[in-house]
Amino acid sequence: MWRNVIKFFGVGLGVAFLGLGTLSVIDYVRYKKSPEYRAVKELEKIKKEYAEDPYGGETPEETLRFFVEALKKGDTELAAKYFVLDKQEEWKEELARIKDKGLLGEMMKDLERVKKSKSDEKQVFFSATNEEQVVSVLVDIQKHVNGKWKIADL
Repeated sequence: MWRNVIKFFGVGLGVAFLGLGTLSVIDYVRYKKSPEYRAVKELEKIKKEYAEDPYGGETPEETLRFFVEALKKGDTELAAKYFVLDKQEEWKEELARIKDKGLLGEMMKDLERVKKSKSDEKQVFFSATNEEQVVSVLVDIQKHVNGKWKIADL
């Protein structure tokens, strides 16, 4: 009789562990397919890309200088690498269009006139005004996880 009771509890315990294991697997699969999981993975990917990105300066001024130097050489591909990662392709195409139209010289003149207008430890704005004192150029440079400064907007 005790043997049957022990078998019964043993089988019951086995079924319980099997059920918990199955529920754990189902929960894990649901989590892996969830939007939250994908968002976390995408964020990790972006952080890794920024951590490994060698382009950008140690200061906002240095990033701006590197950007202008690349433009002076006519290297729009290199210049686009000084932008934040998600805007590099867009700016690569835009800078190529500007170069094709022969407007890189004007763009460089405008960028060489900019002065720091607003800043904190993670974001710096440079601006230049025209003769009417209207802002004609605004450059937003931000510090990223690898300590490099990247152009966020121009």
